[in-house]
Amino acid sequence: MIDLTRPYLKKKFEEYYKKCRFDLPREFYRREFAFVPFDLLPDFVMFRHISFKTPEELRDYVLSSIPAHIYYSSAYYEFPDEDRMDKKGWLGADLIFDIDADHLPVRSKSFERTLEIAKMEVKKLLVVLKKDFGVDEESVEVFFSGGRGYHVHVTSEEFLSLGSAERREIVDYLMLTNPRIVSRGFLHDSNAVLRIITYINRKLKRNPELFEKYGLNEKNLSLKGNKVSRRMQKVLSDLLPEAIAKRRIYIDAPVTADVKRLIRLPGSLHGKTGLRVTRVDDIDSFNPLRDAVVFGDELTEVKTLTRIKLKLRDIEFNLSPGERVKVPEYVAVFLLCRGMAVYS
Repeated sequence: MIDLTRPYLKKKFEEYYKKCRFDLPREFYRREFAFVPFDLLPDFVMFRHISFKTPEELRDYVLSSIPAHIYYSSAYYEFPDEDRMDKKGWLGADLIFDIDADHLPVRSKSFERTLEIAKMEVKKLLVVLKKDFGVDEESVEVFFSGGRGYHVHVTSEEFLSLGSAERREIVDYLMLTNPRIVSRGFLHDSNAVLRIITYINRKLKRNPELFEKYGLNEKNLSLKGNKVSRRMQKVLSDLLPEAIAKRRIYIDAPVTADVKRLIRLPGSLHGKTGLRVTRVDDIDSFNPLRDAVVFGDELTEVKTLTRIKLKLRDIEFNLSPGERVKVPEYVAVFLLCRGMAVYS
């Protein structure tokens, strides 16, 4: 029996790309583009080192190939279509943060719950970027990745020329990698330490039993002063791992350190979900399983391969394995892309 899943998905993606408008990055003509075509799946074959001078050129290319995934470079190049990296003429790169389910501290089998956890990390990151790095809101763009997380782009000029080493320092700061807390009995002065100390202070005040455990009182409970007693150093030592785990921002470190990273194009579809890579203007109200769904309600028959519990467009779907069932098109595309069903 011929599996019609891939032809069906390619047709649906083509219908979308005939109507969509890409959310192009600034100076897109200096970016490298890359594509993974449907025709070569399940092999993940990427065609890259491609550039476009106009949005129409990009649109024509997409419609001629119907890709499952579309990427562009965080870097700006003098010659973005050169196939040798050393000849592209690197001019700078946006600072990119990828918050993905694979790097989150809490794992969940629920797609919906995973995205909620990722959103909380995005909000933590935005606060630190603003307060600690002085990044203004106009220089920060947040996008739902179309998959299991979010991308945060910083386009401020002062970050564009940073090399990999400087970007790794930013990663270490956000992830609280080996932070210096106490030096020679004195509290180290940094915003990263302040994030940790604030957490420990709150924990101590909310848990009176810790006062008794460490022999604390209001007089010797002082983590903000310069001098740190040995008693308080013991407290810091014991509670530091927990504080770091809670205050760390869980990003995909290699993405941020890479000055030539390929990132998903906003407005494109994610080939493993069928959801749109979507700009997020209000992180609090944004719901990716509603706001990034682009396909319609036409009923489509699929055969499920596993038990499915799913919520899309605020509607819950509960399906048993091996079931032939007609579902809305937007559900069918999601299930087929995820490999949870086949086209019937």
